[in-house]
Amino acid sequence: MGASDLRVTVDGVKLRCVLDPALVLGHACGRPLALGLTRVFEAWLPRSFWRVLDASDLISLDTEAAPWLHPLALNDWTALRDGTDAGSWPLRWVGDNLHESQLRSSVDDSLLERFERHAEALQAPEPTDAGLGWQCSFDAVGSAHDALALSAALDGAMLLCQAPDAETPPGPVLALSRLGHQPLELPPDESRSLMAAERLFVRQAVAAAGLAAQLQSLGHLCIVHALTWPAAGEAANDDGHDPWHHSQSWWYRL
Repeated sequence: MGASDLRVTVDGVKLRCVLDPALVLGHACGRPLALGLTRVFEAWLPRSFWRVLDASDLISLDTEAAPWLHPLALNDWTALRDGTDAGSWPLRWVGDNLHESQLRSSVDDSLLERFERHAEALQAPEPTDAGLGWQCSFDAVGSAHDALALSAALDGAMLLCQAPDAETPPGPVLALSRLGHQPLELPPDESRSLMAAERLFVRQAVAAAGLAAQLQSLGHLCIVHALTWPAAGEAANDDGHDPWHHSQSWWYRL
């Protein structure tokens, strides 16, 4: 195999990127941003995204129960869902079962089982005081649980999310902290690690996809990785195995 052949093979594989629901449902540009990212990444939607979308008719955007949902984004996604065959979507996702998932041929069917195992092992978010009933579970941190489970099930895939400001970590990092996990933050001036190389690659990829202006306008974008592995002598699918017991996570600001 020549050098040019190797370059084509490497360039032809897209990095997997899980999209935090708070990012793609919280801004008017959420849908075009997500679709644009499919040009350079293998973009995935977690199950919590669909649960919000399926309950869109019941959501009151005037309440404090769902302060991060943008009505234009919700309408855009609902229109795409209702007007497009699921098989035509360039995005991939996990649903409540295999029939409601869109895995394509990039992963084997065991992904759904791995996702369920990781999601069930995460503790449910504590109820908030705002709103009533099912709406309480749709906060930015709580919605990150499914996204983290999907990142781990995809062997530590990138999770693209947004922090509220330059000082506060993003929702997925806060969610992990609630569970006693402390993700390692990559300093902005770090340039020698593999995560620093990935950060540069991601920045170049989104710029090449023509998304630089959109992402720059949003601000405070972050990447999170959640990686888990079984202990020595313990199979990942053993009954009672907590996949998060042996885990490591990293995050950095774009």
